[in-house]
Amino acid sequence: MANPLQKLATVGQSFWLDNLSRPLITSGELQRLIREDGLRGITSNPTIFEKALADTDDYDPEIRLLANQGLNAEQVFERLAIQDIREAAQLLRPVFKATEGGDGFVSLELPPYLAGDTETSIREAKRLFQEIGRPNVMIKVPGTPQGIPAIRQLIAAGININITLLFSLARYQEVIEAYLAGLEERQAQGLPIDSIASVASFFVSRVDTEVDKRIDAMLTQTTDDEKRTKLEWLKGRVAVANARLAYQLFRQRFSQEDARWRRLKDAGARLQRPLWASTSTKNPAYSDIKYVEALIGPDTIDTMPPATADDFRDHGVVEVNVTKEMAEQSRVLETLAEMGISYDDVVETLQDQGVAAFTKSFESLIGGIEEKRKQFASRQTRGSFSDQIQATARQLERERAVERLWQKDASLWSSDPQVQAKIKDRLGWLEVPHTMLGEVGRLNTLAEEVRRAGFESAVLLGMGGSSLAPEVFQHTFGNQMGAPVLTVLDTTNPDAIQHLAGQLDLARSLFIVSSKSGTTVETSTLYRYFRQQVEQQAGDDAGQHFIAVTDPGTPLEKLGKDEGFRDVFVNPPDIGGRYSALSFFGLVPAAVIGLDIQRLLDRACQMAENTKTSSPQNPGLQLGAALGGLAQIGRDKLTFLSDPALASLQDWLEQLIAESTGKDGTGIVPVAHEPHGAPDDYGSDRHFVGIDLAPQPHVDTDAMLAGLETAQQPVTRLWLRDEWDVGAEFFRWEVATALAGAVLGINPFDEPNVQESKDNTNRLLQTYQQEHALPEPPPGGPDATVAVVGGEPNSVGDLVSRFLGQVRSGDYLAIMAFCERTPEVAARLQEMRRLLRTQLGVATTLGYGPRFLHSTGQLYKGGPPEGDFLQIVVEPAEDLAIPGEAFSFGTLFRAQSLGDYQALQQRGRPLLRLRIDARQGAVTGLDVILQSLVSAALRA
Repeated sequence: MANPLQKLATVGQSFWLDNLSRPLITSGELQRLIREDGLRGITSNPTIFEKALADTDDYDPEIRLLANQGLNAEQVFERLAIQDIREAAQLLRPVFKATEGGDGFVSLELPPYLAGDTETSIREAKRLFQEIGRPNVMIKVPGTPQGIPAIRQLIAAGININITLLFSLARYQEVIEAYLAGLEERQAQGLPIDSIASVASFFVSRVDTEVDKRIDAMLTQTTDDEKRTKLEWLKGRVAVANARLAYQLFRQRFSQEDARWRRLKDAGARLQRPLWASTSTKNPAYSDIKYVEALIGPDTIDTMPPATADDFRDHGVVEVNVTKEMAEQSRVLETLAEMGISYDDVVETLQDQGVAAFTKSFESLIGGIEEKRKQFASRQTRGSFSDQIQATARQLERERAVERLWQKDASLWSSDPQVQAKIKDRLGWLEVPHTMLGEVGRLNTLAEEVRRAGFESAVLLGMGGSSLAPEVFQHTFGNQMGAPVLTVLDTTNPDAIQHLAGQLDLARSLFIVSSKSGTTVETSTLYRYFRQQVEQQAGDDAGQHFIAVTDPGTPLEKLGKDEGFRDVFVNPPDIGGRYSALSFFGLVPAAVIGLDIQRLLDRACQMAENTKTSSPQNPGLQLGAALGGLAQIGRDKLTFLSDPALASLQDWLEQLIAESTGKDGTGIVPVAHEPHGAPDDYGSDRHFVGIDLAPQPHVDTDAMLAGLETAQQPVTRLWLRDEWDVGAEFFRWEVATALAGAVLGINPFDEPNVQESKDNTNRLLQTYQQEHALPEPPPGGPDATVAVVGGEPNSVGDLVSRFLGQVRSGDYLAIMAFCERTPEVAARLQEMRRLLRTQLGVATTLGYGPRFLHSTGQLYKGGPPEGDFLQIVVEPAEDLAIPGEAFSFGTLFRAQSLGDYQALQQRGRPLLRLRIDARQGAVTGLDVILQSLVSAALRA
């Protein structure tokens, strides 16, 4: 049987709740109210949020997260409120759909200090409405004189508005006029008006509270019995009379007899319904549901606080009362005037008091958040290293590093005018999140085209900066419903290429050809191979299976246009590859798999704003000081520990850090995906970074970090609100890396040693074309040894023992695996890392060739001379021809491994090359190497 709250809908009144908090959502109580009590909306205000934060610690994890992202207290509040609003709106979405947009709304109030500022109110309301991004959300604007023009303009802009703090009938007239004028303005622009919702919140019980107070004062001052009788009669009547007269005005202005409204209604306009607010009873002498029962009527809303809703559910009677005794309602206001109580003064006082009360609550709310924010943001990096980090931060502040970064002052990194000119041409990443906001429409159009075309697979052909961010997007978010699955192909290994080609339905496959220079050898050869394959299937339509992303004027741009690509995206040229995640290089693949590009960029833009100030709250400055400051005192092995959901972010960070800082004999060594060990397994050269998701950290990651903190290792903890903060993390780390470069005295925007391996590869390919064979490195000492794994294990063991015997404390050991990346191969290589780290006490890295040549390859050649390099080459079992080339993929793959070997050998790096014959298989050969490592470790 329906309870009284549910029955309100039968007479046309909507039950809304005047309360919103995280526990209401997470406990299931909100869902219960919707299901069992017919709840159709929610309102909130600063007082409600203040109480929610005071009564619960549910918000603390998120406050900690936001504080560590550099947000101030008001920004933290906004993020908390938006999250609650979004989640509540999601729960009310079925109501919104069932009522065809008539109900199911959640309201968020503008900061009350904007009540007297029309222009800022308009700007903030538009921003908040867009930021929340839900159709069933209303922005609350106070019905002050300055709020009226804001209401008109916001309605014209298509924003749902809840006009709040209404007490006066005259002001209500102005609110109705603003609503109608806004609709007419929008209609005149040729824009639809059928989806705009608005309510006018008339406050009720506060009127009686104020009037009764004045009546009581007058009763103490008069002995006139007639006057006393009239004053006693007035008590508890004015609020209901005021609201009922407002309802009468509503019915008049929104009637079929009103030609102006009729024209708007015929165009689809919705009623601006009256909403009865402040319906709790303040005077215990009155019924606890007095104001609810008195104002029941069609086309109205009653927003009740929880206690009043409970009382009405318990003993409320549903009957249309809002139109009763209308003659008496007018007499109430006439008597009020007769008794010398100014109606205008009462309603103006109440509105002023309402704004003041909400402002006070807002200030108290912000103050409470500030206390928690200071507590949580006190220090980001734990351990006994905070003094070093803060000293580095102060150094950066003295040097105005943040200001100079944003001013694109290249002298921050170099005094050489020629170097400065090159740096200035690499700083476009600072503006790219805002620049790309202007491309959201184009990217959304691409996403829709790809979906309509029915592509099931998307393959990105690219290396390094062109491939790693898209890989993060696919692994973190997955492809959205109806969008293709993205695979990143960043290898020339013919076995890997053939295996992928065999899995693809080429008729339903899209290829993204991605290269900044437009001449990357891996990308261009892969394109030619797959273009030939697609042409055999699609013929003249083959070009529609390809998209290009490149810089202006490159051969790839011309190729895309000449060969009929579906689209060619020309990126801003002043962005280096590893800083390009938030440009077309990252966002085109993200759009293809159906991600919300606007949402990603909004997070990144917010982080960009937070990194512009030179203060302890700047998240990029604090992280940059930690990276650079700790590296200066030998803590240069930056070890990532992350929530598994964010694991692929480590690969992107590895390239950013290694290629940006590993040069001029210095640098930070990023250690990604290293198997976890006990705290005692790690040396004194480590700096750990934990990257976790709020509100609950991953159990294993959190326990690992806690153990390292106890062991007095430096630990930097970063929290993401959710996966969408990946966009913000890209930007935070780019800023931090740029500032760390300034600390270390290097140029973080060039890659001077990457070309060495490429040049060696090109020379080897020329030799191959002349001699039809590739030379092998000559045998020599432990720094230049070649072995074919598959003979006696002891012979391999001797080589391994000699190689490991020269590894020193403070080194890092890099495994460079030129092989197909399979789960079985990865498991054995990771076991090698675990064993080497545990037995030798050194950091280990793992890169797959030729992929790593575009990331850690720069560090290996140009960074600190602390690396020991184990190159493992698995000879491909198959080979594939490259259309238009005299060499095959197998030859290119071998040449790349040899070219990198020679580059390291020429620099005198400790080096061991182990080659596995394709006939015995990668897994068998890796098992032999593992056995040799175990034996060598036992002998040591």
